[in-house]
Amino acid sequence: MFQIRSWPTAILHLDADAFFASVMQAVNPRLKGMPVVVGKDRGIATAISYEAKKYGVKRGMRMLEIKSCCPKCIFVQSDYDAYSLFSNRMFQIVRSYIPVVEEYSIDEAFADIKGFRRPLHMSYMQIGKAIKDEIEKSLGITVSIGISLTKSLAKLASGYHKPSGLTVVDGPRIERLLKEIPIIDVWGIGENTASYLKSFGVRTALDFTQKSDVFIKKHLSKPFFEIWRELRGEKVYDLNIDGKTTYKSISRTGTFTPATNDPDILWAKLLAHIEEAFTKARSFNYCVGKVIIFLKTRNFSYHTAEIKLLEKNAFPLLIRKELKEYFTKIYRKNALYRATGCIVADLEEKTHAQQTLFSSLEAHREEKVRKIYPLYEEKKVDFGTALFDKQQVKKRNEDKKFSLPVLSLTLH
Repeated sequence: MFQIRSWPTAILHLDADAFFASVMQAVNPRLKGMPVVVGKDRGIATAISYEAKKYGVKRGMRMLEIKSCCPKCIFVQSDYDAYSLFSNRMFQIVRSYIPVVEEYSIDEAFADIKGFRRPLHMSYMQIGKAIKDEIEKSLGITVSIGISLTKSLAKLASGYHKPSGLTVVDGPRIERLLKEIPIIDVWGIGENTASYLKSFGVRTALDFTQKSDVFIKKHLSKPFFEIWRELRGEKVYDLNIDGKTTYKSISRTGTFTPATNDPDILWAKLLAHIEEAFTKARSFNYCVGKVIIFLKTRNFSYHTAEIKLLEKNAFPLLIRKELKEYFTKIYRKNALYRATGCIVADLEEKTHAQQTLFSSLEAHREEKVRKIYPLYEEKKVDFGTALFDKQQVKKRNEDKKFSLPVLSLTLH
């Protein structure tokens, strides 16, 4: 079916196996070989070791459910600093062999390895094995690697033999791979599209590629036609080696234990998320047009509000009054909350022309805030966003005072 010579292009996909759980096992050797579930801080399973998966533990399960099916499971808290360190080191190792690397996520990467067989004096299989062996030896975690003609095929190949797999699929072997991949497992095809395709007899990735281009264009949108081409060995998706430089929205959230209904603590935590999201937006020279805030209860229900700003701006201090009003509207004093968060959206690159949208008073207020914010970003002042750990909460309940200084600003 596929009349493709062996290697017109060559893409490597690296996927760390059960990354978060594996990192925790590597950091704590006593956890090696044990059923580990990450998510103690959230009360649900956010990552699962392969040992825990054997007992039927799945992501999103609550701790009580997990204990019933796997009494020996060890629950650990997330450690994002460790995840970041392991991720950075993993990508450094890949770049020591191949310079053209896309960091697709914290535990995944693509690399364009076309043309590197001669300078490295290795076959593509040997390149993948060398990278895999060095990561596993250096970091104490396992990774799976797939090598093929396109990003879509390489991603399927990396998931073919997990954990610690290495699968190389050249042109003549594409059909053999696709025949064994359920359509739902194809990158970019979700449950609804998979169900729709099954109504046409498409159950595997091979069935999908055997449909004509006329059929694909008639029944599906452009992104699925691109996937169809990629699975047939035609390179459509280039590597993004510059990292993400544009955003439609930016979100920040955090979970905490124990749950609380203290409005001051919730407000401080929410403000911290809002400031972090706006800081990210400013780093890309964005102004924000819409802010969505939410409080998540212990029972996993959400209290949300959407604030559309009359004038887009980059500094949440300018809209502190509006934010507090909406927070008060969604807060319920009889609810216990376990998470707060926000999404900033309707982003627009800030230009000098936008300054004319503000009244002279607003422009004056923004200029004052603009001078203050560098102090906040250098952590020299705090805009009421101090977070509370357990000891601080206990102390606060005793004397009803903040344990950290809070800067109060009045803008005239």
